[in-house]
Amino acid sequence: MASPSTTTNTAPHPQQLRLYLHSELTTSHTTHGITHEDYTQYSTYCTRRLARLRHSKSVKKDLLHVRLYKSSLSTKTNDNTSNGNGGSKAKKNSYRAIELTNLPSEVLASHVNYFLEPLYCAERCWAASLALKAQMTTVIENDTANTANTNALGSDGLNPRKDWSVGKFRAQSMKRLKKAVKYATLVESLALSTKAPPPSTESAETKVNDNNEEVGSTTTMPEEPMVHPPVDEHTQMEARAYASFMRGNLALEMNQWQTACTEYQMAMQLCEALGQGLAAAGGTSSNGGSGTDDDGVDVQQLELFDFFNSRAKNVIAPLLKYCHYELQEKGLSPTEKISFLQSSSSISDGDPLQSKLHSLKNETLQTQATSGSSMSQITFRENVIPVETKDLRMALLKIQDLKSDWEEEEEKKTNNDATSSSSDDAKFMELLSGYDDAVSLVNKELKQLAALKSGPAVNAKKFQLVNLLGYSKYQKLKLVMGRNEVLTNGIIQTSKEDDEGMTLKHLEEVAHLYDALLQDARAVASLPGGGSADDFDGDSSSAIVEDEFYLEANANVLRLRSLRCHYLARMHASPVVHKYSEAIALLDQAERLANEALEEIGACDQMEHGDALLESLEKVAAEMRGEKCRVLALSYLSKSSSTGSGKCLLQRLHDYNIPSSPKSIAHVPPKLEPMACKPSFFDVALNYVSEYPVDELERAMEEHNGAEAASSGILGWFRRG
Repeated sequence: MASPSTTTNTAPHPQQLRLYLHSELTTSHTTHGITHEDYTQYSTYCTRRLARLRHSKSVKKDLLHVRLYKSSLSTKTNDNTSNGNGGSKAKKNSYRAIELTNLPSEVLASHVNYFLEPLYCAERCWAASLALKAQMTTVIENDTANTANTNALGSDGLNPRKDWSVGKFRAQSMKRLKKAVKYATLVESLALSTKAPPPSTESAETKVNDNNEEVGSTTTMPEEPMVHPPVDEHTQMEARAYASFMRGNLALEMNQWQTACTEYQMAMQLCEALGQGLAAAGGTSSNGGSGTDDDGVDVQQLELFDFFNSRAKNVIAPLLKYCHYELQEKGLSPTEKISFLQSSSSISDGDPLQSKLHSLKNETLQTQATSGSSMSQITFRENVIPVETKDLRMALLKIQDLKSDWEEEEEKKTNNDATSSSSDDAKFMELLSGYDDAVSLVNKELKQLAALKSGPAVNAKKFQLVNLLGYSKYQKLKLVMGRNEVLTNGIIQTSKEDDEGMTLKHLEEVAHLYDALLQDARAVASLPGGGSADDFDGDSSSAIVEDEFYLEANANVLRLRSLRCHYLARMHASPVVHKYSEAIALLDQAERLANEALEEIGACDQMEHGDALLESLEKVAAEMRGEKCRVLALSYLSKSSSTGSGKCLLQRLHDYNIPSSPKSIAHVPPKLEPMACKPSFFDVALNYVSEYPVDELERAMEEHNGAEAASSGILGWFRRG
């Protein structure tokens, strides 16, 4: 598509207008309620704006719908209710139909109101259509149409739409949208109009002979000049883009997907061409022009360039993708539909593909939950538990779907080597909310069974629900613990790569995370469930079953207690705290717990990631032994006091003269020490010694002496750098 003309100075027809239609509408949208989806307010504003546009002195004879100006060229040709010039059946202020396409091109080019009037007529109809659609949505979401209309439109009893049905709302909304398309098409027609003014013929007197025969006629027909459109090429493209977008909206509402695709594609191509043309024009004017006026034009064109690109990418492209999806939907399976929507949908909540994706997922989950083909049973603590209720099956299927989405987000984050994003956190919280919903459903069913008397059937049902409750809570706690473990390992790894090592702040964060992990691990160990249905007595708070699951949970508790004690000991032994006796006690406890945890984890053959846990805990146990030796040395040095050298402990292992303020066990890195050199070394070095640099040394001394002289005196202190 060719780039549009962007400057009126170089246009071949200077009488052509340049209108920025989309910029005009954007200003109106942002200041009159569209950003807050208040379409009624915007429709009212459009009515007021139309009154001002039509009553402008130079255009009111062509734009006002009153019979006072019936002689105007804009009067519709088939409006023949007048009785000639002398009188009229209707009053002067009665309605007259107008047709702006009857106006010549030069008249249209004389004022911008000829284009703004149909533009705001289209905007008013479009806003009224969306307002009716919003009211219809409110009717659908409520149980009773009367109640919904009262809540949405006011409960004053004067609402004329309180008894409207959904179908009537739909019909009125479509009627308004069709009128919006009519006015948008009118704007496009006016922009492309090449109508010539009415011909003016000058007829000379016709000569007649004596026999009443016509002798000749001298009628002069002037040569028709070439008529140009009233606006330039840029405005024509904007009008075409606006009309195509409005026609696409109508086709979308009428489910005419092929037409909608064609119109949206045309609108997007026009917006992209407008943006490219403005960018090219901005670069040309900035190279050839100078002055503040050219700078202002460049800034305006850059803003319009960003606007058209953003509109094509964020407004039209999602609608176009949605129409493409609807065209392909009939030949796709439900799984393929979801995959297509996930690959095509944008992140914004206003994207229609997102709403379609959510509704399609809900339909798929309901179908799977009703048929019982998926998530019909779960396995928990060596028991296979059937999931009998539809709501609970749907909740578990939703959790499975949310978990897959979150894992995909985590995989993308790992591949891109990025930190946690807002979308990742939102999906994680949504997944936790799904587990909470499942727990609340199980608790609700358990509460219903609590009032029943115990019996084989009731106890079997309670046993299923108790295990389902334990399963839901365990999956949630497992998810939270895994995330906290990743955060802890990330802090430890980052501190190891840092030159300063683990500071007190890092130790506090790690200890806090291990405290949270320990609480969750103890909650896992106390979860209900397990055992067999025959041994269940109907009480969910009965004695805990010591099965493999319980042993693994206790082993994990010991591991986390050991790690927590280890990092608490390091906190107490830090140079800021220097509580060495408490640190030694904590290290003893951590070492004892680590040995017990190693034994318990080794005994659990089926523990998840058991080998990795054993390996990491053995490394930490070795670090504990080295840390304990270091803290013992620091504790001994802190209790001793005498005068002596300031050497570190490593340099005075056989020196019993202990310094009064010991600060370190060893210097890291070691300090430089003098060493004896053989005479041959100096013989070899002499070959590389150059002449004595006298001039350079004198120059350096002069600079040094000058700096000292400048720093002396009363103000010398302020001259020091």
